Amino acid sequence: MKRKTVKLFAILLCFVMTAVMSSCKNNQKETANSKNRLPAGEITYPIKTNVKLTYWVDLDAKAAASAKNLGYTEFAKELKKQTGIDVEWIHPTLGQEDENFNIMASSKNLPDIIERGFLNYPGGPDKAIEDHIILKLNGLIDRYAPNYKKYLMSEPGLEKQVKTDSGTLYGFPFVRGTDMNCVFYGPIMRGDWLKDLNLEIPTTIDEYENVLKAFKDKEGATAAFTPIGTEDNFIIGAFGISKGWYIDDNKKVAYGPARPEFKDYLTVMNRWYREGILDKNFASNNEDAVKSNMLSGKSGLILGYSGGYLATLMNIMKDKDSKYELVGAPYPTLKKGEKVKFANKDWKFNTVTAAITPNCKNPELAMRLLDYGYSKKGNLLYNFGIEGVSFKMVNGYPTLTDNVIKNPDKLSVAEAIAKYSRGSYVGPFVQSKELDEQFTMGMPQQKQAKKLWAQADPYPNKYPLATFNSKESQEIVGIEAPLNAYANENIIKFIMGTEPLSDFDKFQAQLKKLNIDRAIEIRQASVDRYNKR
Repeated sequence: MKRKTVKLFAILLCFVMTAVMSSCKNNQKETANSKNRLPAGEITYPIKTNVKLTYWVDLDAKAAASAKNLGYTEFAKELKKQTGIDVEWIHPTLGQEDENFNIMASSKNLPDIIERGFLNYPGGPDKAIEDHIILKLNGLIDRYAPNYKKYLMSEPGLEKQVKTDSGTLYGFPFVRGTDMNCVFYGPIMRGDWLKDLNLEIPTTIDEYENVLKAFKDKEGATAAFTPIGTEDNFIIGAFGISKGWYIDDNKKVAYGPARPEFKDYLTVMNRWYREGILDKNFASNNEDAVKSNMLSGKSGLILGYSGGYLATLMNIMKDKDSKYELVGAPYPTLKKGEKVKFANKDWKFNTVTAAITPNCKNPELAMRLLDYGYSKKGNLLYNFGIEGVSFKMVNGYPTLTDNVIKNPDKLSVAEAIAKYSRGSYVGPFVQSKELDEQFTMGMPQQKQAKKLWAQADPYPNKYPLATFNSKESQEIVGIEAPLNAYANENIIKFIMGTEPLSDFDKFQAQLKKLNIDRAIEIRQASVDRYNKR
């Protein structure tokens, strides 16, 4: 009996000693780690630290105009100065961003921060977390991101866009600050031609057709309407549908080419093609072709950005043709006065997010770096750059300087902004209305265009930022790749007339065979989960 007692005591003593030793080791580790930890809540910048963070992000073409690496820009230098945090910027090869990311993700050789559209990750952000590509940040945001958390709580509806179906917050998003920031693309017409012909800006499809015929017959426009492929389907919304996925008036997922109204859209486009007012080369057009046609007088209507198209083209022509003018036009309706349901109006969250990876040894510091973009001073840097250099405060209004507006190195306004800030593209910050007012509405014609485009309210019918789970992702890709390829190929054939519109029923029957109903079912489940967030 005594032997059993002694033996039992020895075992217990062994357990106790092991626990004590383990506790001591853990305490030592905790003490060592605590030296690098930052306090929770508010914090004073710049932070004193010798830690360098690695940050993987696409190099935007506008930033590349003045630097081979984001680290060489005045923005990055100032970010380090203001935050105290050194960043090594890593860029994927231009044109191979997806391939580079996939290789990096497979190898698990991850940087501290990855900035990317994680909604496109197979299975969505939740799967990226499950695959140990990025971290779940809910707890860290509560402790180390007071600026972002405050903004998130002040914006009703935004949290639904930036979190996952499981309620996970996974990063720091690029957010368009106002409704007007969400409008930046739409129909652009030759305003000087409208004046010459004594024509009003068209609002209906019939009016557009009459204007385009006048451009062709009286202004010599050989490609009166020049779109890029079938992406610029700006008239399709007049028929109550979208070219791709949308939410119908019954709050159900729908696919435009599978609806009977799609034939009405094709009928108009086919007629425009036959009558020579639609560019014969529309299927192979790119941005350069569109801009070239609009500058040369071949075209009188394009779809484009208020900055990169409307303002850029007018600036090119201002010394060549003093009368040259571009104006915005509304998305058309079938009947005068009808409400425009579909237009290029984005969500406030544009899907790009800066996320922290499991490889990051100092996630608290990474949180502080990313949270800075949502602070008052950080927001000025991300939008406008350096005070006294790229902007100055005029009666409390951040105003771009001539270093940006009339850049001495001949950079465009967008490129100059990208030298000093990230305001002309994306990043972990909120794009301000003050920047939008100067950048995309600096000209009276830009203001006019954006105000017209902003009148549309597509959100009730706009497909939401829903995500697929892992199983759905695998199935939907297998269905939609051939489905979309078939639809796009035949839309072009219908418009050109190489496929008669009398075969439209056969086209829709083939969509059925390609499992369109199953695709709708999968997407409906995804949207239902999104609506419950």
